[in-house]
Amino acid sequence: MIVFEPHLSGVSGDMLLGALVDLGGDFSLLERFAHVKDVEGLAGISIRKERVKKRAIASTRVEIELDEHFHARHGHEMFDILDRTSKEVGASSWARQKAKEAVLCLLEAEARVHGEDVDEVHLHEAGSFDTIIDCLGYFMLLESLGAQKVFSTPVCVGSGTVNTCHGLLPVPVPAVTAIASDKGIPLVGSMAEGELATPTGVSLLAVSADFCKALPSMVPQRVGYGAGSRDFEVANVLRATLVEDESFEETVMIETTMDDITGEEIGYAIGKLQELSMEVHLLQGLGKKNRPVFVLRLLVDAGKIDQAVKALFEYTTTIGVRYWPVSRVKMDRSIKEIPHGEGFVRVKVSRHGDLQKEKIDFDDLPYGDQE
Repeated sequence: MIVFEPHLSGVSGDMLLGALVDLGGDFSLLERFAHVKDVEGLAGISIRKERVKKRAIASTRVEIELDEHFHARHGHEMFDILDRTSKEVGASSWARQKAKEAVLCLLEAEARVHGEDVDEVHLHEAGSFDTIIDCLGYFMLLESLGAQKVFSTPVCVGSGTVNTCHGLLPVPVPAVTAIASDKGIPLVGSMAEGELATPTGVSLLAVSADFCKALPSMVPQRVGYGAGSRDFEVANVLRATLVEDESFEETVMIETTMDDITGEEIGYAIGKLQELSMEVHLLQGLGKKNRPVFVLRLLVDAGKIDQAVKALFEYTTTIGVRYWPVSRVKMDRSIKEIPHGEGFVRVKVSRHGDLQKEKIDFDDLPYGDQE
């Protein structure tokens, strides 16, 4: 698991790449992009890394230089370039598919802002080939680190204005706010003047990360810093922390009490809430004026608290909820098959340290065969 912290200096594609390389990601994967050919308007690519200091913090800067000449690219062109590039650099099907999700996220935001179709929307700055490198390279580096689970703190966007091909725009730029509103990404402002969060960087986190309002409890294994191109009063670096032990999870318990909901309504609500939750518990008790009440509890990922609260308001009669952080420790689990009769039965094996438990899958027990 990797935890990113963009709540101080924001996020961009090159900062994500730098943080993952600094964390130990295989930089040679990015070097493959220097040999990509037959992209219209692209005459040359240079990719290098360097160690830099940002406010005394040693970090890795991934520098991408393109000899590229284009006015704008359409959405369908970006997908075509991504598919061809994926084959040339040997990206896995997982990395290619996730990169497509990031590009689609970016295109949908731009299309909404400009009132155009996704396939035909014109991309100017975001239409550069370095967007393809950022999206595809990010997921290739995640794979090289063996980490496909990602968490992120809220994204700092900066303040002021930024000069673009469309003229002077407010920070955050419209594409960033469109992504955030569509994907439920928490944003925070800053006294730092300038654009701290780019649409590409926010798109990558949107399709890969669960967001938490504060850092989850974790034991860091390795830490990496990806440097941005500019200097601010704060260190312009994105920190990435590799957490190898995923048995410890940061979750949230949400609870509400209702005395005005029917059995049919609560049954329907539980079905909907189970889609968002790890666990759903229903208790009964006495409330105000000695009325019988339902106590509904949800255990959810910290990054899904806003979705769960919205669902509670939508599917139940409640007008208020309580929630608090809950730390959860899980035993590592695996399934093995053991011979039984003419076939096999599945056995769930759970381990934690020196402890081990084994339990036959209930569906494989021979109760149905007994007369």
